Amino acid sequence: MVTPLSRLFTRVYEPPDVSQPALTVIAVHGFGSNEEDLLGLGRELALPCRVVAPRGPIELRHAFGAGYAWFEFASLGEPEPRSFGHSVELLAELVDDVRSRFDVPAERLIMLGFSQGAVMSIATALTVRDQIGGVAALSGYFPRPAGWEPAHRRLDGLPVLVTHGTMDNVLPVQWGRAAADTLRELGADVRYEEFAMAHHVSAECAAVVRAWLQERMSA
Repeated sequence: MVTPLSRLFTRVYEPPDVSQPALTVIAVHGFGSNEEDLLGLGRELALPCRVVAPRGPIELRHAFGAGYAWFEFASLGEPEPRSFGHSVELLAELVDDVRSRFDVPAERLIMLGFSQGAVMSIATALTVRDQIGGVAALSGYFPRPAGWEPAHRRLDGLPVLVTHGTMDNVLPVQWGRAAADTLRELGADVRYEEFAMAHHVSAECAAVVRAWLQERMSA
């Protein structure tokens, strides 16, 4: 279902036979992908979760068609400040719109992202800390663009799941470990898991994500 939310093109998955989803997950795709990539998360994980999947605002053209991104790069792993800041603003706006449109309490709204989407999910948490109930950052890293000053410098008590592949040849596993350490320093309640996988989400990793989301449902 295409739903006009904020300024981002967004698709929404509603779980069948559920009058009120237990969680709403804003699922943020990675570099070069699109909103379809994580849209089926609710169906695949078989959980009563609404999934809101936005499309990154930067269009990329390549041999296989169009893909999208959330920011450009100033250098390897460093977000270009202007495009990064614009996307943080758009996702913060989306959080507000989703909560208002679907009447979602903050503790029932989860940011989930893969790769560049994980970076954006962390950045969004640092922007709208009091409006979300957790972050799942899959195969990403902690954002440190030049000159960026997040609205919140602490994430005290915020549940955060960080996962990474030990064989990731796109974003080294050390970046995932460093992200988990930094998030702990900011006060987040971090669970960090590594898997014998490359730059993707393995079945074992998906099972951990599912269990973590179930914990958020019962919290």
